[in-house]
Amino acid sequence: MRYLFCSSFFLFLFPVFCGWSQESPKPIVIVLTDIGGDTDDEQSLVRFLYYADHFDIQGICATSRLGHGQDTKPELIFKQLKAYQQVYPNLVLHAAGLPHPDTLFDKVKNGLGDHSRLGEGYDTEASEHIIRIVDDAEGMVHIPVWGGLRELAQALWKVKKGRSPEEVAAFCKKIQVHAIGDQDGHRNYLWSEFKDLRFIASGFAWLGFTGVRELSAFRGMYMTGDVSMQDGDWVRNHIHGNGALSDCYQLHGHGTDGMKEGDSPSFLGLISNGLNSPERPEWGGWGGRFRKIPGSIYVDAPDFLDGTLNERHSVARWRRAFQRDFMARIKWATNSFQEANHPPTVCVNGSTGLDPVVFSVKGGESIRLDAAGSMDVDGDGLGFNWFVYEELFKPSQELFSSSAREDAAILVRIPEDGLAAPVHIILEVQDTGVPQLSSYRRIIFQPEP
Repeated sequence: MRYLFCSSFFLFLFPVFCGWSQESPKPIVIVLTDIGGDTDDEQSLVRFLYYADHFDIQGICATSRLGHGQDTKPELIFKQLKAYQQVYPNLVLHAAGLPHPDTLFDKVKNGLGDHSRLGEGYDTEASEHIIRIVDDAEGMVHIPVWGGLRELAQALWKVKKGRSPEEVAAFCKKIQVHAIGDQDGHRNYLWSEFKDLRFIASGFAWLGFTGVRELSAFRGMYMTGDVSMQDGDWVRNHIHGNGALSDCYQLHGHGTDGMKEGDSPSFLGLISNGLNSPERPEWGGWGGRFRKIPGSIYVDAPDFLDGTLNERHSVARWRRAFQRDFMARIKWATNSFQEANHPPTVCVNGSTGLDPVVFSVKGGESIRLDAAGSMDVDGDGLGFNWFVYEELFKPSQELFSSSAREDAAILVRIPEDGLAAPVHIILEVQDTGVPQLSSYRRIIFQPEP
């Protein structure tokens, strides 16, 4: 990357006005976790709480530990919330949107230990809470599922029992599930009975207890690609020792040395970073990329990494960026604002928003994309990387010069015969701080009718 350095001198020479654009509201989130089973759930919850400013957290539900015991462990959630409470006063210096700890304790809801029970007499505070939140929500409710689906299945069973088909359909259309596998066997019931449910099936090929490892997007969290920032030594050196919440991070994920976090992709794609689009899982982002099959089901889709196409790569390709980002946030719990690093703000053609920039284009047009107005609150230099997300659609010819991909501005030339499908250009802006942090902007070129 070539780097520009942000300073008052730079701004004087190159004045660019960046207007704040209207942003999408925070995604409403209800987490279902089999915490107390595999240790990586505890790892994932630590990361989730460090990013709590990105979510409207309406529930953290303890579900059956499945093969680890037909019971639940909500006390492990409360333990982490108490740790979050301790570091909150310093965290909020870096992210004003973090929810106050007092608002989270009553969002913890308990489920049923026996994952096989479903139907009359098996309502829980978790299943009842799901119904209440979805009914009250004005927008989409995102339900990351780290273990079993029983609590959601029970909620929908009750809704179906007491409401008309039209009301059930309207209820389901307000939910987007991101399930890590089919860990308790309730997935087929949901698919067959509730066809209006938006369902991201990470680990769609779930044969046996652990699924097909090579085809599961969520395993890109810790498999393939750059694995230099995740082993036990990395946890000791960069996670532990940074306040009470960091010390809740388990040293080893189940079956791994260091980080596993197989469940974290279910919420990584909900983080507002300019790349992710929470309700467009087919567009790809930190949580993976998924393709739509008949109905409202999305399954793992492959991305390229180091010249190889694989479903896990749709997560692994971003690992260096999301690990560095996590490392920086860990430091927020103990460092002052001046001592810490923060992600840059991306400005494209005068807009500093995070939602995609969309152009309607026709053949032969040229569009200039200028990110020179991007800023870094810490005063670090900025590097630029423009690239086409070719797994979505690869145009018939190069849209901009490869020699310019690291420049602050590029000229995009639309082929004379136009575009056969939308093209997604991703801009990554990386600072020179420690650790180096990335922010993004997605630019979409829609073919003009």
